Amino acid sequence: MGKHIDAYVDDTDSTGDEHRTVNVTRSETRGAVGVPVFLSAADLEQQGIDPDEIDEIAVRVENGFVLFEPVDSS
Repeated sequence: MGKHIDAYVDDTDSTGDEHRTVNVTRSETRGAVGVPVFLSAADLEQQGIDPDEIDEIAVRVENGFVLFEPVDSS
């Protein structure tokens, strides 16, 4: 079961959402540096971001949650 911002999400039933896997990026000097995150237009829309209206988003982690915010590039 995965934890969501305000609920627990049953992740044992994979009939709904597509699952993606990625490799941890590593460097020789720093070791593990992170993982890439790829979001489809539909994923962005589910987060309240209109992909047709925005060119850039900010991604940050706060209190264990990944947050996506539109960036005003003007």
